[in-house]
Amino acid sequence: MIRLARLADYGLLISAALAELGPELVKLEQVAERTALTVPTVRKVMKLLVDGGVVASERGARGGYRLSRDAAAVTLADVIHAVEGGVALTDCCRTENECEVAGNCTIQANWLIVNGAVNDIFARITLADMLARPMTRREVLLKAERAPIAAVQVES
Repeated sequence: MIRLARLADYGLLISAALAELGPELVKLEQVAERTALTVPTVRKVMKLLVDGGVVASERGARGGYRLSRDAAAVTLADVIHAVEGGVALTDCCRTENECEVAGNCTIQANWLIVNGAVNDIFARITLADMLARPMTRREVLLKAERAPIAAVQVES
């Protein structure tokens, strides 16, 4: 089974909650209550989201958190990159390219293309899309059709 890491899932959930709560600053505890996540978990993920530029924070008694831009401008890719550093379906798709069999692999080039396409789809779907209503498979595929195929250079 291929799935997002738990922190990426939590990052998307927290970002969606901030989008629903609007442009006003909200306290960490409000986000925890809204998402049913623990305060320490929200704190950990929120730091990653702030560092990644997805969430803005202000300190002080009247401080709190909010999305750094409108939900229609925040993509799934933005959140995943902030929390996990990106999507890599296989080891050879990672920046570090830690695959043990890369020298003998005959499918690496295509894995890079598939991974790029998945990233392109995540870059086309926004938090606003996710919150609007359940998307149909067709809507997701239409977004995929409009996504450019990632140009990938593979060294031989």
